[in-house]
Amino acid sequence: MSFWQNESPEQRLQKEKKRMRSYFREERKKLSVESRSLLDSALLANTAMLPAFQNAPLILFYYPVKGEPNLLPLARHALSLGKQIAFPRSDPNSNAMTFHTVRDLKELSIGAYDIPEPGAELPAVTDFSHSICIVPALSFDYFGYRLGYGKGYYDRFLETYPGISMGLTYGPFLQERLPHEPHDKPVNLIVTEKGDMLPYEDFS
Repeated sequence: MSFWQNESPEQRLQKEKKRMRSYFREERKKLSVESRSLLDSALLANTAMLPAFQNAPLILFYYPVKGEPNLLPLARHALSLGKQIAFPRSDPNSNAMTFHTVRDLKELSIGAYDIPEPGAELPAVTDFSHSICIVPALSFDYFGYRLGYGKGYYDRFLETYPGISMGLTYGPFLQERLPHEPHDKPVNLIVTEKGDMLPYEDFS
């Protein structure tokens, strides 16, 4: 019997996710500055035109790092429209994540994992019912499932999140199907530089 056969389904799944994380990180690095800029412009323009975005009074952003789509121009645009915007604040000790509103991106400063985040003194969001949450990921699939970074912050947050969850991704990183677990919650909407789509229903 091989070592692979001795592994549990959970171990095989986690090993596959780890392999895919490495793959997509390397694929991100291959994108040139020019290509990334063009993709970001189209991606953010498509998002800004969505009725869901236009109608939402509160948008939950994340600060882009390590080759993620640059959402900051979209955050500034949301502010110019009079919307509230919020960014996550992570606590590595408790693995808890809270969102705090900012009136200017200058209110963000380096926090956990060396990612800019709002200070604890800024207003915390308590009502998410009419918001949009833009969810980070290395990749999404046609069913709305995501390949995250393995920390689980957004997995836990989305379990009870009542608003619209949205994945913004470059077309080459949208896959037919990604490995996922029963507790994983898909996003409600996916946007690429080519347009937007609702995830397929997953009957697996």
